[in-house]
Amino acid sequence: MRAEAPVLLPLAVAVLAATSYFSGPPAWNQNSRLALTRALVEQGTTVIDDYHATTGDKSLRDGHFYSDKAPGTSLLAMPAYALYHGARRLVGAEPPDVRLVPLDPRDPNRDPAARRPGDRLAYNQAYRTALYVSRVGSVGVFAVLGALALYLLALRRLGDRAGALLLAAAYALATPALIYGSAFYGHQLCADLLLLGFAGILLGQGRWTMAFGTGMCLGLAVLCEYPAAVPVALLWLFAWLRRGPRFAAVAALGGAPAAAVLAVYHTVAFGGPLKTGYDFVYLAEFAEGMRVNYGIHAPDPRVLLELLFGAYRGLFYLAPVLLLAPWGLACELRGWPPVPKSMLEGTWPVKHVACVCLAIVGFYLALNAGYYMWDGGAAIGPRHCVPMLPFLALALAPAIRAVPRAVVGLALISGALTLLLAAAAPEAPQFGDPLWGHAWPRIWATDTGYAGPANLGRMLGLPGPLSLVPLLLVLAWCYAQARPHLRARG
Repeated sequence: MRAEAPVLLPLAVAVLAATSYFSGPPAWNQNSRLALTRALVEQGTTVIDDYHATTGDKSLRDGHFYSDKAPGTSLLAMPAYALYHGARRLVGAEPPDVRLVPLDPRDPNRDPAARRPGDRLAYNQAYRTALYVSRVGSVGVFAVLGALALYLLALRRLGDRAGALLLAAAYALATPALIYGSAFYGHQLCADLLLLGFAGILLGQGRWTMAFGTGMCLGLAVLCEYPAAVPVALLWLFAWLRRGPRFAAVAALGGAPAAAVLAVYHTVAFGGPLKTGYDFVYLAEFAEGMRVNYGIHAPDPRVLLELLFGAYRGLFYLAPVLLLAPWGLACELRGWPPVPKSMLEGTWPVKHVACVCLAIVGFYLALNAGYYMWDGGAAIGPRHCVPMLPFLALALAPAIRAVPRAVVGLALISGALTLLLAAAAPEAPQFGDPLWGHAWPRIWATDTGYAGPANLGRMLGLPGPLSLVPLLLVLAWCYAQARPHLRARG
């Protein structure tokens, strides 16, 4: 690990800079998570009555409002928000607040909870800062850790620092991982926690501390996103078969605190350890969709094609570098390319790792293709598939070995599209092409509207695409720092 510091440190700076550079406007999904974080820190309760007007993603039980999301993202953001909240109170700054701007200026209604069609909410700077701090202190931190873990896994697979850096950077900076790593959602946080758990199994060398940490990461993944329970069970079984029952038992102990927290939260908020916010969804249209099997049905092949290739939510449309991953998985299932001789010690059979990755990718694709709101509502790309991205990205290894220039070219194209989309915020309109119908006009707009500037370059007064130049300079500097050390380990 220490020998890789000259590459890991620039990679960490690049990912943290990229995920911290964007600051999209508040929206329902993010507001719901922030409402729970604020309620826990400011009031010591799971009830979000004082903040519920900012979101439609909420539950109503016994006359009180709650976030309908899994609580993990909100819980992990508590330390960062608590620091912000304490500092704000210490200096006497204004608290996070929201006000109603009615469609008709003559309308006397000023209660955000009584919002009518055409009205909008205006958030003060303190609210936007609270959302930003909470997101960077949780999702952003784990985005960095996930990228570092993927680099180490790719290095073990390829035996080549340049190839490992290319794979990790392509994942972190040229796929929807960056888009959702720049927003206060649970999907990317879940992805990186699953990845950290996977890395703990593959790189842990059987140490009990690594086993316990692996279990903690996998438990937190479920705490952030409920569907992660399936890949977590798969990874735990993989750990049992490959590391032995002792490793698996210690990993289970590591995951137990997260399971206990989840059970307590469900009991306090919803009346039982197996009750979730989705059992008490407030808005009728969401409640109807979740009524049968929480909205999960048999996968629809047409939806699957749209999730992969469509211009509306297609993964390969937004991140063409991932087009090489299915071919890579097919190669790895046949055991090609072999692991370099210098990396054989402690390395897992390529086929076994590929089978695990394929199973996790297949699970999320099937789940999303059978979900009643498969498009994710106002979203960019297939957001419910985001947790599978690191496992798909790992399959780029054969392409990096066989056609590295093609990977670099597609990664640059994907990176340009991803930066454009991240600059536009992840809440694209629910209809149309999110790339050319949403992100492209937004990056050129001279007036950012009530949503405010969506990246730090805009805040500095840089117009249009020029607002991305400071970030590109930071990324170029990071690569320049790592480049002298990108020699093959073998």
